[in-house]
Amino acid sequence: AGLAHFAEHLMFQMRPDGPTTPPIFQTLLELATFVNAFTAADMTHYWTTVRSENFDAMLKIEAMRMYFAADLPATPELPAFGCSTIPVPEFERERDVVRNEIRAQSGADSYIEQLVEEKLFPNGHAYERSVGGDDAQIASMQLSEACKFLKDFYAPERATVIIAGGIDVDTAVAGIQKWFTKIPKRKAAPRTDVAAFTPKHDKVEIEADVERPTLWIGWALPPQNTPEGEAARFGAFSAFSRIARKADEYGFAYSVQPRFLGGQLAPIFAARIELRSLGKVDEALAFAQRAASQAYRGWDQGSYAELEEEKNRAKANQIRDFEALPSRTLQVGFMVQYEKDMEFGSDKMYLFHALDKIDKFDGARVASATKKALVWDKAGIVLVKPSEKGLKGDKRSAVTFKAQGEHVMANATIDPNEAKRPLKVAAELKTLASAQRFTMGNGMNVVMLPIHAMPLVTARMIFKNAGDASTPDNPALAAAAGGFLSRVGDMDPNRKQNTDVFSRTGIEIQCGTDDDSMVCGTSGINIYLDVMVKGFERMMKAGEYSQEGIERWQKRTKDSWKLPSTQETNEYIRQVVSALYGPDHAYAKTAILTPDIAGKIGKDSLDSFRDKHYRAGNATLILVGSFDPVKTEKMVRGVFGDMGKGTVDPPVEAKSAERTGPVFVGVKKKKEDQQVTVTIAYPAPAGVDGQEAARRVLSEMLSLRAQDIRFKLGSTYGLVFARQAKVGPTSYMLRGGAVVGGTIDAERAGESIKAIRDSLDGLRQGDKDFNEHFVRARRKLITGMMAESTVTAELAGRLGFLAMYNLKGDYYNTMLQQLAAVSPAQIRALIKTELDPSKEIVVALGDKVHLDKAFSEAGIKDVKIVEPDYK
Repeated sequence: AGLAHFAEHLMFQMRPDGPTTPPIFQTLLELATFVNAFTAADMTHYWTTVRSENFDAMLKIEAMRMYFAADLPATPELPAFGCSTIPVPEFERERDVVRNEIRAQSGADSYIEQLVEEKLFPNGHAYERSVGGDDAQIASMQLSEACKFLKDFYAPERATVIIAGGIDVDTAVAGIQKWFTKIPKRKAAPRTDVAAFTPKHDKVEIEADVERPTLWIGWALPPQNTPEGEAARFGAFSAFSRIARKADEYGFAYSVQPRFLGGQLAPIFAARIELRSLGKVDEALAFAQRAASQAYRGWDQGSYAELEEEKNRAKANQIRDFEALPSRTLQVGFMVQYEKDMEFGSDKMYLFHALDKIDKFDGARVASATKKALVWDKAGIVLVKPSEKGLKGDKRSAVTFKAQGEHVMANATIDPNEAKRPLKVAAELKTLASAQRFTMGNGMNVVMLPIHAMPLVTARMIFKNAGDASTPDNPALAAAAGGFLSRVGDMDPNRKQNTDVFSRTGIEIQCGTDDDSMVCGTSGINIYLDVMVKGFERMMKAGEYSQEGIERWQKRTKDSWKLPSTQETNEYIRQVVSALYGPDHAYAKTAILTPDIAGKIGKDSLDSFRDKHYRAGNATLILVGSFDPVKTEKMVRGVFGDMGKGTVDPPVEAKSAERTGPVFVGVKKKKEDQQVTVTIAYPAPAGVDGQEAARRVLSEMLSLRAQDIRFKLGSTYGLVFARQAKVGPTSYMLRGGAVVGGTIDAERAGESIKAIRDSLDGLRQGDKDFNEHFVRARRKLITGMMAESTVTAELAGRLGFLAMYNLKGDYYNTMLQQLAAVSPAQIRALIKTELDPSKEIVVALGDKVHLDKAFSEAGIKDVKIVEPDYK
């Protein structure tokens, strides 16, 4: 288990231009605006997005992957760079990187899901093994095993190459011919047979050191690439999703969650029930049996409204999935690999084919497939029982890794001398320049950006300064007002005709808050633009709050606070935000939710907040997509013209509390943990000002230093530094794998923290890597900005950024030129004031033994160790 995923990692370590050149991963980071990969039960998918002028280079890289996997000997034209040429120290380092990635889910509550999957599938089944594997399995892997896997399965006959975006067909075909025809044909090893099965209908028990008991009930479904499998998946998931939305009404469970386990060819549909106690098992089983036996009902009774609602949601989601290039290539990849009723050489369009399939779903077919699949006597049952003496999680292997020399990020194309001169950028960002703006008499701002790439519209409504931090004296009020706001649905009493235009069109409006704003958003086919606009108006004027829902949320919050993990995480967050902003700043006061804070919320207070703050004076409406701006402006003025101005909210306090020195805090966990969560942060000024370009370069340079730890030590995975723009005070913060901060291997946490802090000291001193990191950071930011998107959601996000910070319409062109002109001197000046060691914050969450070890090995003294009150 885990070999396919590990082999995916090795595909980024090839050196197609010779053994002394950088691995392809480093080239991709310079070349791509987006790069990633994932491995699932049935496939491995590689994503790369580049600007069109780098298209040929991207094709070369993808072709080289197959050469690398074939592990061919050297030729006069091409050096040997196959899998077996990877130096053993680099292989071992990458193996430890993968161990760190998987170890993030090594605690009992996460690891147990892997064991549940093993229990539900038969012994020896292709899907019994987890995709990621466990620590012992990964640690035992050898280079020869990984190379054999690549040679066996990464053959051209198994590959699908999908190209999407701003490139013409002739150029794409010529590039494919240039690079892929050189790859020799070879036979792939047979795939493991994926057999149909029926889970054993008995109850298997697992004792584990988890916080709550869980009951898993799983049914085998037909293959997802068959009509029966698609219908069963649709029916089962829809039925249990409706149940899940009302889970907190059940007296036996905290939650009921639908899950899919395994892969496409023999999936399991499972219901995960988080029990209130072990005494509720029989009640939960009886509930699940009733729910399964009734899941087909509604479909067979001709509930046209419900079926149409589900189909419209599915179609809307399908269209959205085809808009962004990475998502589009993934969707097409799935269809090419698994669709049985569409030939690869067909002249049909995959999107239209997918929409047509959804449209042809009928109630009788869904009901029949669902009823046949969810038979109680064919359900496997796994009960996870809490026990302090039970399974603690994944067991750590005794294999250790020690870095031999430095494997740093280095790119031969980087000339450090480039740091001495500004870059010349002649390009102009034109997409956002066509945005049209107007302000209505009631103070509401409107931004419209017509773009006709796809028949879609993304709509957002932003209420500035009405976010969480706007109610520090009632810390959950603003968050609850935005998060609980819901529309009023319509349905005739006999449930024969759905009169709710939102359900009938698949348009769903979702609202939520961040520190500084409340945002409602939706997207869909452009013919429903009027539904979106009128939907916003309806939400603000007639949106409702459920008192029963509020009370259930308060109960969930109270129940959650009984868990040590909830209190530990919240104490960790409290220490971070208090150190960054000061305990009395609005950002700190509203950062965590306690039962007492939740208890202050009622329907009347939410209605009052909505009526005062979700009004025109705080509002900016953003519309991006395919529409007529003249007609749309007239519609917007008609819909929102009579909306009141409301209370215009002031911005949050821009300054954080003054500190006299660095802050080092360890938050103690009850249980031993193989991961330590760490925040390393430095306070930064509020808002967006004339130094924004330089701050972005500095933040990217910090990220490069954090990423280098992966290549130097192999002890981290996915760590970056980020500076998130805020109306109030900001910070440069280490992120990766956690809500706040990043996760690090607990055994090597001290080594990793020390390496990061030493690297930041080197940055302060202008070390040998300073100029190279400056050049790389500046280049990456400019490349990212010049990769203009036509994805409506991304464009709406950029326009929302301008609205939040009162920036001009040509801001991004100005920013592009400012980035090109940023100098090392500017960065050094920022480092002096904003990377001051006396303002450093290091907060770690872990068990006491690992905390003491981490801080000691990192060379950090005067650490305050705190522990939650565990109320």
